[in-house]
Amino acid sequence: MRRIELDGPDATRALGRALAAAVQGGICVLLRGDLGAGKTTLCQGFIEARTGIAYAPSPTFTLLQAYPGKLYHLDLYRLGTADLREFDMEEIMAPDAVLLVEWPERAEGDWPAERLDVGLSGQGGSRLATLEARGDAAASALARLWWPQ
Repeated sequence: MRRIELDGPDATRALGRALAAAVQGGICVLLRGDLGAGKTTLCQGFIEARTGIAYAPSPTFTLLQAYPGKLYHLDLYRLGTADLREFDMEEIMAPDAVLLVEWPERAEGDWPAERLDVGLSGQGGSRLATLEARGDAAASALARLWWPQ
């Protein structure tokens, strides 16, 4: 487990970019935190680093957004509960794909074994990111994550 202090939205976006450099295909990144904790901001940094898209809106109403390079962004905020069988998990969790999930606690079913659980707490100026790897590939990604101490 790794804890990283973030001093605002710019640092949260930078953490997303750093994660994009560390995470390889086949890993699911589950983002948890209260409304306003920075989940979407972190995803935007990740998406920008992987695709060059400077601003990626959260797919709150469409639920799932696909990006080049087999990058998927799933936002379950608007759902009371969802069943993962409603999504084509085989495609979005292919061995060379990366899935970012906001509000994963709203889905029933099993998330992939290879995943990074990212918890964000705090709002505005000061946030804390807690990153925990599940599986060997996720542990390797967390070990590769470069973040200035």
